Amino acid sequence: MIAMLKNDWARIWQNKARLFVMLGLILVSIFLAVFVSSKGNFSTKIGVIGAEKQELVSDTVKIEHLSKEPEKSALALGTYDAVVDMRSGTPIITTFKGEKYKKELTEYLKNPQTVQTSEKSGEGIGSKIIGYMLMFVLMSSVTNMLMFSEDKEKHIMERITTTPISFTKLFVNYSLFSWLLLFIPNLLIIGGISLFGLTDIGLSIVNYAILLGVIALFATAFSICNASFFQVADSASMLGSMIMMITTILSGSFFSLDNGNKFFNSVIHWLPQKQFLELVHNIEAGQSYSGNFQRLFYLVGFSLVLMSIAVFKTRKEYVRS
Repeated sequence: MIAMLKNDWARIWQNKARLFVMLGLILVSIFLAVFVSSKGNFSTKIGVIGAEKQELVSDTVKIEHLSKEPEKSALALGTYDAVVDMRSGTPIITTFKGEKYKKELTEYLKNPQTVQTSEKSGEGIGSKIIGYMLMFVLMSSVTNMLMFSEDKEKHIMERITTTPISFTKLFVNYSLFSWLLLFIPNLLIIGGISLFGLTDIGLSIVNYAILLGVIALFATAFSICNASFFQVADSASMLGSMIMMITTILSGSFFSLDNGNKFFNSVIHWLPQKQFLELVHNIEAGQSYSGNFQRLFYLVGFSLVLMSIAVFKTRKEYVRS
């Protein structure tokens, strides 16, 4: 197994630029999360249409008066947390941050002296760091599975499965190497930031290790399951990256997409990324892992199901009894 892992590392190192790009993106995501968190516990920017400037004054909420309604992309990109249209006399709030944020913002507009929005009691820096890292970690896992995909595409898999190496050992090697390639660099980056005192990372290194281990397991399971259904590496990478990007955005990695639709919200609730982000939030809030057993069981169980599908599909394709 050690020899196989060394061989995998040698293959990855031949394309080291891809590895450094991945690490660079992770670093950028972490520092972006730190930058956003450094603005304070409560920092929200509201675009207001049709209100006199003296009507809304606050030292904690940034208010920008607008002459017309901005594009929806301004909310999606975080230019504004919400847009409030007051031209009819009654505030009409548009936001992607969910019904809870909307209700609290309505209360704030009634009484600006009492700031009661979700940002004040919301995510800590640990949740923000992991939230910003999440998409890059998951998309990196798809890229890391290129060796598995290339071995299928170049018909190397057929030759490997005829050697004395067992199929189980071969499959464990692909999965373990991908997991290590996600887990170790990310934990070292977080540990380095904490060790050198560059900023508060919100959670202990032990918690980061557990949480990164869990999400790396899911990422690896999804990536190898996705790759098992394709013969062409580029096709597997393209579809896998697209699925990861869309589902991670929907899960609320960067901002909430709670729009009040019960069916839509229930679907999002069962996304593994959503369950993981809720787990992170609960752990940072002081809850125990035993108290979040159901979420851990769901994430690990979901990963094992994906892994089982990949094993069954690949064995059926390459192993002849």
